[in-house]
Amino acid sequence: MNTNIVLFDFDGTIVDSAPIIMQAVVDTLDELGLPPQSNEQLRAWVGPPLFHSFRDFAKVDPAHIDDAIATYRRYYRQTMYDAPFFPGVLEAIQELHKLGFPLAIATSKTETMAKPIATHAGLDPYFKYVVGSTNDSAHQSKAAVIADALSLLEADGYNREGAIMIGDRIHDVEGAHANNLDVIGVLWGGTDQREFETATAAVATPAELVETVIERAKK
Repeated sequence: MNTNIVLFDFDGTIVDSAPIIMQAVVDTLDELGLPPQSNEQLRAWVGPPLFHSFRDFAKVDPAHIDDAIATYRRYYRQTMYDAPFFPGVLEAIQELHKLGFPLAIATSKTETMAKPIATHAGLDPYFKYVVGSTNDSAHQSKAAVIADALSLLEADGYNREGAIMIGDRIHDVEGAHANNLDVIGVLWGGTDQREFETATAAVATPAELVETVIERAKK
């Protein structure tokens, strides 16, 4: 039985939520009277914490970011269950679960959104925890979310040594490094591979992901 903890990011890693997130951003910027953004600019919103995105990409005053996030979530909730799995990802999750890896989701999305979405997608049998940011700290860092997930699994008796983070953005890489974890970047969400320059590995397919996790677990 494999005991290495494996943490998954959600948006852009498990599900292709980019169109939903991007449309919610478009609607939010329009309602708030902020300048529209190109598709390339909008894609950068997929993955990072919302606080950072509104601050860095829309130049919203930090004092008004909570209101901007509330507006975004109002639009996002309208279609949040519609994001499909990336092809082969569910099967990869099922295979890792079958092999005995303790799995958890570590996402910048709030837990109040992430948990029902994961349940609706049928992921509950495979993941021990779905961990996200809390409602009162939308700017919580990815490193903090990862640390929370590790703490829950350690409380269950699992050892964080050899734990692996899987994600699609530089924030996943940085969050993993902050917790001294190996990190595997996934390329099927369209991320520029340069974001994974300091990752342990980068993979192009879910099948390659399973092989890489198994190989890292042997070390």
